[in-house]
Amino acid sequence: MEIQWSLVLFTALTGLAAWLFICVAADEFLGRAKKAAFPAAVASLVVAIVGGLASVTHLSHPDRIMGALSHPTSGIFTEAVLIGCLIACVAIYLVLLKRGAGATARKVVAVIGAVFGVLLSFMAGESYLMSARPNWNTQLLPLGYMLTAIPSGVGAYLAVVGFVSGKDEGEGEGAVALDLKPYATALLVGGVLSAVGALAYTLSAGASDGAVFALLALAVVAGGVVPCAAGALLPKKMQSLVALGAASCVCALAGAIAYRCIMWLITVPVADLFMTVI
Repeated sequence: MEIQWSLVLFTALTGLAAWLFICVAADEFLGRAKKAAFPAAVASLVVAIVGGLASVTHLSHPDRIMGALSHPTSGIFTEAVLIGCLIACVAIYLVLLKRGAGATARKVVAVIGAVFGVLLSFMAGESYLMSARPNWNTQLLPLGYMLTAIPSGVGAYLAVVGFVSGKDEGEGEGAVALDLKPYATALLVGGVLSAVGALAYTLSAGASDGAVFALLALAVVAGGVVPCAAGALLPKKMQSLVALGAASCVCALAGAIAYRCIMWLITVPVADLFMTVI
């Protein structure tokens, strides 16, 4: 099947935005990089909006979007509600930050937004499950969608933290003073989970094409190995926080895109199975 780039970009970008904001929410409790909360939330909001707009371009008639949203049981409806709720939570969180609202209010909104973020990164893949596509009809597919989104969001958050700390206290100096071990660990673990998620789905779906294996290698190396290595290096290379975070984000995003392309290339409709038997 031809790769649907609008949907690939939609799920990859919204997954990045979701896990970026999840890091922001986590720091409401950890308090390791408070100055990065506002710019990181802004980045999450912008990426989520761009990702949402990418999905609209998939429709041959974008003006009929309301008609597509009139079916509450459809995958389009679920995705639209989740991306809308995530954007709303991030926007409210930004207003609370700007007005200096209390910590309790910020934490409540951040946690709600984080929950929507996790759901969005998973349900973006869940909507493709259908009996007519045997290679898609497994929970490993949406699980892979979620897992491959983790390192891109964590990497983006660390890049923002590094940029803000460097801007305030000089290149590299501000980052060294921060205790970001939880996020370095999250990046390392996220890289491992991303690689495992991509491998689990692709191999279980019966990959046999060279192009698919090439994309799988990209998903594993760029989306898993690079963020994992960056997470391991960060505690000793805090002066390179921006570079390591940005590299992890870009590579993980490329890996996430590769994983989503695999889904489109590996699909086998039920009709083809009957033709093979005949």
